[in-house]
Formats: sequence, C-alpha cells, structure tokens
Amino acid sequence: MKKKKRLIMRTMILFVLLCAVGYTLYANLFQKEQNQRVVVGDAAPDFALSTLNGDDFQLSDHEGKAVLVNFWGSWCGPCKKEMPAIQDAYEHYKDENFEVVTINIRESEFTVNKFFENNGLSIPVVMDKDGEVYDRYGIHNLPASFFITQDGTVKRMVQGEMNRQDIDQWIEEVLPKS
Repeated sequence: MKKKKRLIMRTMILFVLLCAVGYTLYANLFQKEQNQRVVVGDAAPDFALSTLNGDDFQLSDHEGKAVLVNFWGSWCGPCKKEMPAIQDAYEHYKDENFEVVTINIRESEFTVNKFFENNGLSIPVVMDKDGEVYDRYGIHNLPASFFITQDGTVKRMVQGEMNRQDIDQWIEEVLPKS
C-alpha cells in the first residue's frame, strides 16, 4: 500500500514537472514569434490605429514619405522632455514629404488630450490601447523612435530621449532626395 502511494505521488510530481516544462517551452516559442524586435534595415511593420479625433491612421498610406514613428507615454519623463523637439521638427519638416506619428501606449484619450493641451502639442498622435503595435515592434522601453525611409525601410532606431539636433540629422537621412 505504501509503495502504491509513493508511485502515485512520483507520477503526479513527474506529470506536473512535464506540464511546467512543456508550458515554458510553448510560451517562449510563442513569445519570440510575436515579439521579434524591428531592427535597422527591416521593413517597418504596417499598422492601423485611431487618432485622438477618431480618424484612421495606417502607416502604409504614407508610403513615398519619410516617417518618424515615436512610441511614448505621458508618465515617461524622457518622453515628456523630447516632445517639444519632435513638435518643432514636425512643424519645420511637414511640407518636405515628411510625416510624424506619435504612438501613445495604453493610456486613455482623456489623459493624452490633457497632456497635449498642457504642453501645447499638435503633432499627430494615435492610440495603441492594447499595446499591440508596441509589441509588434519589439519595444521594451520608452521612448522609442523609428526613422523610416520613403520606401518603408527602417533607417534608424533610437531607444531613449532625442534632442532637436539629433532629430534634424536623422530626418535628413530619411528625407527623399530631390
């Protein structure tokens, strides 16, 4: 009787361990597939999100233009600090076949509207409420910015706060040549 209980217990422990190992392997394979990091030279993954006004924004609709895609959050200190530089660059380059889109991660429209009002911002912003685009780009920290050429190729990826001088230099790298 004692041997039978011990055998049952060992079998249960083995079963639990096998389940844990199987789940871990499955989860890691699935997560790697979902969260491949976008790197320089890759085609920028297309996405469609809603703007604060409720309009649709799709990245592929801007093919033929250079694009700065910036991921941010209102709670992120470096994001707050770089927004005026992005706003200035947007105003300076908007008539030069260049587009800016900022992607807010997992915040409400109310919070984002308030942030934009308080900081005098008018740059285009779309809402990634569930973080799907954030995950698709493989981002781990904010802010994160992608400078994309007119053919949709990622020319530069910047993790962390940007200043106006660097933004201008990187925009010049992706602007269509006349």
